[in-house]
Amino acid sequence: MNRKDIRVRDPYILVEGGVYYLYSTTGSADGKTVVVYQSFDLEEWDAPTVVYTLSTDTWKQTELWAPEVHAYRGRYYLFLSIKGKNGLRGTEISVSDTPMGPFLPIADRAATPLDKSCIDGTLFVDGGTPYIVYSRDWPDHFVPEKDAYVGQICAVALSEDLTTPVGEPFCLFESTDCPYSAKTPSFTHWEGKNVLRYGSDAPFINRLSDGRLFLTWSPFPGNNYVVLGAVADDIRGPWMHLDPPLFDANGGHAMFFTDFDGTKKMCIHHPERHMEERAKIMTVAERDGCLIVRE
Repeated sequence: MNRKDIRVRDPYILVEGGVYYLYSTTGSADGKTVVVYQSFDLEEWDAPTVVYTLSTDTWKQTELWAPEVHAYRGRYYLFLSIKGKNGLRGTEISVSDTPMGPFLPIADRAATPLDKSCIDGTLFVDGGTPYIVYSRDWPDHFVPEKDAYVGQICAVALSEDLTTPVGEPFCLFESTDCPYSAKTPSFTHWEGKNVLRYGSDAPFINRLSDGRLFLTWSPFPGNNYVVLGAVADDIRGPWMHLDPPLFDANGGHAMFFTDFDGTKKMCIHHPERHMEERAKIMTVAERDGCLIVRE
């Protein structure tokens, strides 16, 4: 299969053992599985293989999206957003001995806070401490003084084996803290009315050559899906928001990997239109203390 023929939202590419692995939920025929495609050149891919199947015997109900697979301490961990039986969304962590699965949950709960609706969890390890960094979903956070629903980028430390949150969750920033996100609102028809919202999808953290952290995320300013960047010395911030965006042509949910040639790449889905989403891969470079898309 050619990359242009694979519909995929929220793509995630793992590079391991001379193989590229592309994880997706949109390649699933029934909406209840995560699949993986394999490639040696990022263009031609094998047919999808199921690596995870939803079980509703536990806390989960439906809606799978945003799979990520991280190599950690000799095993492979799937971070997956799921809607729970309590009506709230959360990111579950599953584990396998191989990138091909099967992935099985490490705990009968989401790793994100159980009383919040949270999506797009990702793994970041800082000084030996693992964190799950995630988006507090915008419908879960109404801010009266702004008369708007405002997403947040948050994090919580995890135990060494990733099974248990440690300490209290903390907010890195809100979507409206970023001037680029805040300047142009998005309106969404939700629960029978048009509401003002500021989204906060898809956090992903890279470490720059000077040791600082570079975080990308995707809001919807003016209903245009974009990739924005922010930098900080420490995960707890303060975070400095950067302008211009890394990508502002109605595509987002960025992740980063290094290809076989040692070149850093950013992968997003583009365009942000139902049934048209494809994995778009771009070369990035570090310049002036941030990451940019290289022409």
